[in-house]
Amino acid sequence: MAAKGAYDTVKQAIQDLIAPDLERIKGQLAGVDARIGALEKRVDEGLSMLEKRVDAGLRAVNDRIDALKERVEQTNRRLDDTNRRLDEALNIRERLAAIEAKLAARA
Repeated sequence: MAAKGAYDTVKQAIQDLIAPDLERIKGQLAGVDARIGALEKRVDEGLSMLEKRVDAGLRAVNDRIDALKERVEQTNRRLDDTNRRLDEALNIRERLAAIEAKLAARA
């Protein structure tokens, strides 16, 4: 019976001394959980905003690349046209030289 009384006394002492601290710690953990949740929300919002900014930047870069690609294609078309005209001019010059040679041979 004395052992039971000692047990009850120790049990009561633990409940009186430790239980309030455990409740306080539980309350602090709840506060920490709330702060972590708020921090996670801020991080998620920041990442979302960053993702949108990166996407917008990539779209702008892609648009510029597309515009440059179109300019290069236009330049290539103009060079092709110029090359065709030069080929025609050389052909005409060769034909004219042949005609001049025939006329010079007749004279």
